[in-house]
Amino acid sequence: MEIITSFTIKKLEKQLAYERNVLKDLSYRELCRRVRTYWQQYMIVSEVMETICIDMAIEAYLLGAHYSRFTYYGESIETVKSRCINEYEQLIHELYEHMKLCRDSMYDTCARYVDVWWREGIEKGLRRQRLRLK
Repeated sequence: MEIITSFTIKKLEKQLAYERNVLKDLSYRELCRRVRTYWQQYMIVSEVMETICIDMAIEAYLLGAHYSRFTYYGESIETVKSRCINEYEQLIHELYEHMKLCRDSMYDTCARYVDVWWREGIEKGLRRQRLRLK
């Protein structure tokens, strides 16, 4: 009798392993420092807001790293962004919903914040592709 494996389980395991490897390039201290310096010009950063911003930064970073393989094969950043536009905009809206509790009219700021981390993920993912790291 052979063992039946599920492709969805294998795909999830592979995705989690990739995310763990990509996150090794991201320092938590550096992440916290960058979150504080980015948001201090707009508002007082509480511990709760800092945690939310860190979560969104990590999600945007992972999204960029995941889609970086398309830039490796020659697509432009804008074309790659259009591939993941739904997830990208969802991150912006989630962050905006949390930030508008503190201060209104923060949508553009949230969009720039997500874009910065998304592009960082693209760059790190592309570097990993070029170095042929898993």
